[in-house]
Amino acid sequence: MDIITGLVWITIIYCVLFFFDTFFKSCAHYPYIKFLHETGFKIKFFHLQWNTTSLNRIFVRWGNSNIRFFNIWFSVGLYATLVLLPISVCLILYAIFQLLCNKSYEEQNIIVEPIIPAGHALAAVKEDVHLVNVGITLLFVIPVAYVNINFEKLSSLNPWKTLRILCAGVWHNLVLSFIGFLLYMIMSNVFATMFYVNNGIYITEVNPNSLLAGSRGLQIGNIVTNINDCVVRDEITWNNCLLNTWYNKPGFCVTTDLVHSVDESIPILELPNGGYDCCGPTKPDWLCFEYADNNDGILELPPHMCLPARKVVETCTSFCDLNSRICPTNYHCIYPLLPNSTTLLKIKVIQKPDVIYIGHPLDVLHATHVSPYIPRHFFNTPKLPDMVMKLLRYVISFSLGLALVNVIPCIYMDGHHIVNLLTQIVFKERLKSRSAITLISVIISLIGTALLIFLCIYSIWSRMLK
Repeated sequence: MDIITGLVWITIIYCVLFFFDTFFKSCAHYPYIKFLHETGFKIKFFHLQWNTTSLNRIFVRWGNSNIRFFNIWFSVGLYATLVLLPISVCLILYAIFQLLCNKSYEEQNIIVEPIIPAGHALAAVKEDVHLVNVGITLLFVIPVAYVNINFEKLSSLNPWKTLRILCAGVWHNLVLSFIGFLLYMIMSNVFATMFYVNNGIYITEVNPNSLLAGSRGLQIGNIVTNINDCVVRDEITWNNCLLNTWYNKPGFCVTTDLVHSVDESIPILELPNGGYDCCGPTKPDWLCFEYADNNDGILELPPHMCLPARKVVETCTSFCDLNSRICPTNYHCIYPLLPNSTTLLKIKVIQKPDVIYIGHPLDVLHATHVSPYIPRHFFNTPKLPDMVMKLLRYVISFSLGLALVNVIPCIYMDGHHIVNLLTQIVFKERLKSRSAITLISVIISLIGTALLIFLCIYSIWSRMLK
């Protein structure tokens, strides 16, 4: 199910829920109204909300125990958040600069993660601020956790104590991302004892509509170890090897005897798609190659030659960089004349003939899903480590991302209240006018809000145009 279909189904579910909610409320249906009141659910247009007071006692008990530890804990959180504040602003400015200047980016993601707001709740309890309730709001597909606390009591606290409460949420997101990172490192070592790692990648899915699918292509369960002369050890090297063939088209080192024995070239012709043809229409599986040896003007092979692509790739044992064009002794560098970003790839698969692919390298990335864990012992698939490691990566990236976004001085974010309080602390002695201090805080928050909204809208718009 693609993203459009998913959003359509979510929209339908929201409309159905909103219709029945409006219908039962208009009829004053008592059991339904009682259910909403007892559970804390609220249904609005593309908006679901749930809150509860059942967790208040737990937070009060935690907050009133180990007071000395929590004093140190939330003080560290205050300083960490103040350090993160300018970093987050610089990152959002850098992200906007990248969006405006880099038109060829592949993907931008803006994600918000739900997390139970234990940070604000515990910090508030420790400072003897009454906790009203905690809850979760679902704005279409974006879940956001929140805490309702006594605002009058919060306003009467010392500014630095208030800051510790406001910074607690960001601090706990940072801690969660750090814990996720530690678990990620531990689990990667644990799975390394049960699976082969750093020995190639395991194909877990192949798009059936791709040219790569089929008996002579990639299949589920294949183990890939090389792309041309680039060694594939894990997901990162798999991606890097494919990207490298995109940026630098590979050349193949062949012998003179091979070329002379199979060359069937005709006068070269330039094609409308930007490629060249020296084979003619009767040889669909042959390619036109160009001689690219660094030979100081001495031609040992014809400038262009028509060769069978599979035979060239299968007999090739070394590759040449088109910048240096250096091959081993008695070998010569040739490269296929293909249009645009199309390239010729030799994908080495264990216990199977090499897969020959002609096309865009990024099509290989999009058509396959891979895993760095190769099954051994009693495991048949790498689903377990893939699921666990992906979950931990999401926890790390989502929690860290939420901390960075939440600390930005944007309306409705913690950063808005943090900056408001910081301006009062900094300018309290310098500016006697309270309205001037408020104006400075509002201007900073408006700028942060505008930057974040612009980044979100521009990113979504750019992705829709792709």
